[in-house]
Amino acid sequence: MKIHYLNGRRLCRAMKAGAESLMKKMQHLNDINVFPVPDGDTGTNMASTVKKIAEDIDAEKNGSIGEVSRRIANSALEGSRGNSGAILAQFFQGLSEGLKGKMKISTEHFAEAVRQATERSYEALSNPKEGTILSVLRDWGKHVQEKSKETKDFTELMKSSLSTARKSLKKTSKQLKELQKAGVVDAGAQGFVYMLEGITQFIDSGKIEDIENLKLQEASVSPNKQASINFSTEAIAFRYCTEFFLFGENISRTEIRKKLESMGDSLIVAGSDSRVRVHIHTNNPRKVFDAVLEYGEIKQQKVDDMHQQHTDVHDETAQSKIALLTDTSCDLPESLLRKYNIHMVPLRVFFDGVEFLDKITIFPEEFYERLKKAKAFPKTSQPTPQDFLRVYQQLAAKFETIFSVHLAGKLSGTLQAAKMAAKEVIENTGKKIYALDSRNTSVGLGLVMIEAGEAIRAGKSPEKVLQVIRNAVNNLQIFVSTDTVKYLVMGGRVSKSKGFFAKLFNLVPVITLTKEGKTYKVATAKKGTAIREKLLSVLEKKTRGCKNRKFAIVHVAAPKIAEWYAKQIQERFGQRSEFIMEASPALGAHAGPGAAAVAVLSSFE
Repeated sequence: MKIHYLNGRRLCRAMKAGAESLMKKMQHLNDINVFPVPDGDTGTNMASTVKKIAEDIDAEKNGSIGEVSRRIANSALEGSRGNSGAILAQFFQGLSEGLKGKMKISTEHFAEAVRQATERSYEALSNPKEGTILSVLRDWGKHVQEKSKETKDFTELMKSSLSTARKSLKKTSKQLKELQKAGVVDAGAQGFVYMLEGITQFIDSGKIEDIENLKLQEASVSPNKQASINFSTEAIAFRYCTEFFLFGENISRTEIRKKLESMGDSLIVAGSDSRVRVHIHTNNPRKVFDAVLEYGEIKQQKVDDMHQQHTDVHDETAQSKIALLTDTSCDLPESLLRKYNIHMVPLRVFFDGVEFLDKITIFPEEFYERLKKAKAFPKTSQPTPQDFLRVYQQLAAKFETIFSVHLAGKLSGTLQAAKMAAKEVIENTGKKIYALDSRNTSVGLGLVMIEAGEAIRAGKSPEKVLQVIRNAVNNLQIFVSTDTVKYLVMGGRVSKSKGFFAKLFNLVPVITLTKEGKTYKVATAKKGTAIREKLLSVLEKKTRGCKNRKFAIVHVAAPKIAEWYAKQIQERFGQRSEFIMEASPALGAHAGPGAAAVAVLSSFE
């Protein structure tokens, strides 16, 4: 069947067919993901981009081709993830600019829009690499421009240009040494070709499958299907894949690109002069965010640890079957996070209207310095269901079971957000996800994660690991000594009247969490040595009769107090603390500087 024009409705249906084709091949794209970093997520990232397009374009299906292409561009920008997703989003941005104001188009109009889209794709990158999706975009685009002069039929144009795209794709395996070594083509380029195949098949046959039932995750990564490449974590020069939106007026993408290009690699600056999507691999996400603040408001921050993603994909030990996930209220040293391969979803922190990602773009030391000077109490915000959905989707592609353990449900909506996202991913993938309430926070949650990590390293089954986590939660206690009630009052944990009398009599509380995860004042004493002695007295009483104890300590800008507790615990209980570190803002914002917490995991068996 010959097609002599393309209108909004046809473009809408063609894009759905292209999205469906790419999403079906998502797992293969993950398997051959080698460049720029072999983190096994190119398929998931591209699928996320086109799925967002497919879900949104029905709203414009009766509009002009200019209106439909604008919706495609906006949806691609919102749904884009990763390197290839960002390039694809910029391609659609350029295509939209080329089709602006048009009701329907001929093959020559289409060719001109494709030329513009290809140029925009190259402009988005600070250092375009041949042998990637860019090469295939360029070769395919050139063929479209040449062939459009010979034919007015879109069916003929798409079929012949698809052949060129396939040939260009095949060449990518020779253009980059990483691909040549692994014996694969570029994953992003392959994804684009899969999309073209779906579009071409639809134009030829007019048939399209129901995209609503397609899953973003089809199967776990199988090591024997992975691209064969010897690539160490240390070889990843820039650790954090950082992405965000920037909203403003008259934003110069060129200026932003120049500012950021020295801060990492794989830099892509896509979008328009009012809404820009930035993607960069960097070792300092905070520096990146600070550099662009003057251009507008930063939203939808996302930072992924590519070292950890690489470990997830290439770890063939027993650990690779089970994933551990928590949130950044959990306090654990970096060495233990690495040892047990514990993943984290960041809470958000707001100072004077500026958003930070906890332990990624703001760390405890800076947080407490700001807290001392803050006139208004900083706000902390739980991760959104979408935050969890993205992480669960990534983990479900690589693990069979996910244990997602979070701060007390009585203290935060984090657990509820995790459960909402887990339900969707379980339905889509069939994987096992346990979203669990630690009924604790900070150092207490850290001890739970250590127990879970040890169980996994010991090769225990998911059922046994679940039992270990539940036992740890039931036998865990945390006690917090404070140096002031100021922050408890500011955060609403203590009433102003009680705070007034506490300050008047120089009294401060020892706070604990009940078995249900609620805060509870367990004791009161004068600030200083008296309150710390009171905490130890409560600790001795609450653990009397137990056979084994594990301790861990955190502090809020008070390392000497933490060391004092460690020494006293060594003398009184004959045990060393598992670790000592600065407390997360989830605890420290309310307890305030000078506070310290001791968590104890007891065994009475």
